[in-house]
Amino acid sequence: MSRLILILFVIVAVVLGASFTVINAGDVDVNLYLETYQVPLSIVVFVSLLLGAILGGLATSGMVMSRGREVRQMRKRCKRAEDEIARLRQLPSSGKV
Repeated sequence: MSRLILILFVIVAVVLGASFTVINAGDVDVNLYLETYQVPLSIVVFVSLLLGAILGGLATSGMVMSRGREVRQMRKRCKRAEDEIARLRQLPSSGKV
């Protein structure tokens, strides 16, 4: 079922992208300081979205790696605590309360 939803989502995205390209077929001027290019608007929007996604991923990758490191440290601490509890349970009790 989820595969069908994914396929439908991709089809809708492709149709919307194709219609956007057809509607916005006009050229726009892109000024790169040294030179000016005329590029279709749909290409400019696509490249802008792609660069934004890449830069956003790079910006959050440090935080994700930091959280992963923190999770590994917590798992080690939890394992050590569980081992200590297991050792303490194996100690003979003195019988005095």
